[in-house]
Amino acid sequence: MDEQIPLEQIKKFREIYNSNPQNKIIENAITKNGLENACINRDIIIENQPVFNIELPESKRYDQKDSAKCWIFAGLNVIKHNIAKNLNIDVMDLELSDNYIAFFDKLEKSNNAYENIIKLENFDYKYIKEERIVEYSVTEGGYWDLFVSIVNKYGLIPYSYNSTVIEGIDSQRIERLFTEKVKKDIIELIKLKRNNTTIELLSEVKNRFLEENYTLLSKILGEPLYTFDYEYKDKNGEYKKFENLTPMEFKNKFLSINLQDFVVIGNLPMYNKEYYKIYRKKYLGNMLCNIQFLNLPIDQLKELAIKQLKDNTPVFLGANVYKCKDKQSGVLDTRLYNYKESFGLNTLTKEEALNLEDISNHHRMVFTGVNIINNKPQRWKVEDSYGDKSRFHGYYIMNDNYFDEFVLSVVIDKKYLSNEQLELLDQEPIEINIDEPF
Repeated sequence: MDEQIPLEQIKKFREIYNSNPQNKIIENAITKNGLENACINRDIIIENQPVFNIELPESKRYDQKDSAKCWIFAGLNVIKHNIAKNLNIDVMDLELSDNYIAFFDKLEKSNNAYENIIKLENFDYKYIKEERIVEYSVTEGGYWDLFVSIVNKYGLIPYSYNSTVIEGIDSQRIERLFTEKVKKDIIELIKLKRNNTTIELLSEVKNRFLEENYTLLSKILGEPLYTFDYEYKDKNGEYKKFENLTPMEFKNKFLSINLQDFVVIGNLPMYNKEYYKIYRKKYLGNMLCNIQFLNLPIDQLKELAIKQLKDNTPVFLGANVYKCKDKQSGVLDTRLYNYKESFGLNTLTKEEALNLEDISNHHRMVFTGVNIINNKPQRWKVEDSYGDKSRFHGYYIMNDNYFDEFVLSVVIDKKYLSNEQLELLDQEPIEINIDEPF
């Protein structure tokens, strides 16, 4: 068998291509207008109307800009309706600080990274690289469990008291700088472990690193407030003021949802994962390595999401949104582009895409509505975190077929789970590699 493509074969390819005049028509359309503009199916956009018979009230859209804080904004979008209700203000008037959560998330992730190294029995570089222990240690991306752990430990603060700073808008610079600093610290910890340093001394060194990290983050993101006087006017125009309020007191006073009651339900039909099992990522976390999910069939994710939306509670979701989307209309639909008709391409199934790491749980958003016809979901309203100028006023309109193929997780209050599903939560998690798609 020839290892290279023979030139005669290229000549044959050319002859076959030019024997079909339709190929040149498609070529000219795409090279002139671009792939998506030439292949888009406008009928699919018309079909996905932005109308929903179950829908939460409109709220102000966050804009993550060039940061990787979608998971923070999605978490804030879940809880802001409850906080606005308890404050007796319109949810459109409420903004919560992403900068505050990002600060402590980075600090806690660095501590988790140090602890991972301190606990290692095999601290050979080859093993650390193979296990990818350091690679994702202090990245800005995150998960629902990380959001909950920060909020439950450090509380919340209104946006106007801790607004986003310049380096919080584009995360690349701070992430590169902070990652390098933490990796340098890790090298020192590895050297100490190789010299049989006591756990007490390792702990002292770790605390010095954490003090340095607090100072570094404060200089770049601004030191968080520890008390503030909260002033606002409620729906009735009545002036309110709470003096010397801590972020934890603000959270305890105005957030009546128990975030610990929410669990992550995944749908990863992969070669190495079974349904009705709990899976947990190794090494990844901020306060604890706590990134885990219960793997269930996709119809159960939909049923649970609908129950929660009917009870006026948004649904945090993780999905892959690289494919089959139109930013202008906001439509997400697997039929959106005529790639099969234009190229004869057959797309990957969800299982195939997961097995070959073609899709991952890369973006976090929130379901705020659904349209149900004959007891079946037809399309879903998805609140994104890129402002209200793109998509449909900042929302995606997700067809149910897109949910099937590209939604990988939802976060559900345990009260909506069946008794059988609740029993599954008692099992011991199965550890998966840090780079597994989730």
